[in-house]
Amino acid sequence: MKRVLLAGLLAFTLALAADYQVKGKVVYLARGPMGAFQGTNEAVTGTLRWDPGKQILEGEVCVDLSAWDSGEPLRDKHTRSMFEVEQYPKACLAFTGIEGDPAKGPVKLLGELTLHGVTQAVAIPGTARIEGERILFEGAFETKITDWKMKRPSLMGFKVRDQVKVQVYGEAVPK
Repeated sequence: MKRVLLAGLLAFTLALAADYQVKGKVVYLARGPMGAFQGTNEAVTGTLRWDPGKQILEGEVCVDLSAWDSGEPLRDKHTRSMFEVEQYPKACLAFTGIEGDPAKGPVKLLGELTLHGVTQAVAIPGTARIEGERILFEGAFETKITDWKMKRPSLMGFKVRDQVKVQVYGEAVPK
């Protein structure tokens, strides 16, 4: 009987709208003239409000674009130059909704991503799971560098491919 009451209380608590603090990691996977490479950025912060009963997801998560680490300082310098971090220091995703239920399977985060002064609608398919009070998300999408009005970096005249895969990992904890 106690387990049934605890399970019911947990379900009731999760059914209420809640505010969360978000942290995470973004990884880009790109190809250049010398092969594939990736960079990681853990300077991800934001807040969200999730109402599972109404399937409403609101809030914003931003990435500090000067914090990329590919393990190669010159590549990271080119990445910061491509993003023009002095003029556009952050990329921000404003959530507009969610498709699916984290308690039941795959989800798709919906939002408007502002990067390099350009705002576009994005859908990020992935998986979300609830662990206690935390919500964990993993997802990925592909985009083109030129879609954001950025110039592709080059090495000895050979440019990085336009298509880039972006992987996102997030953890939301109640405020």
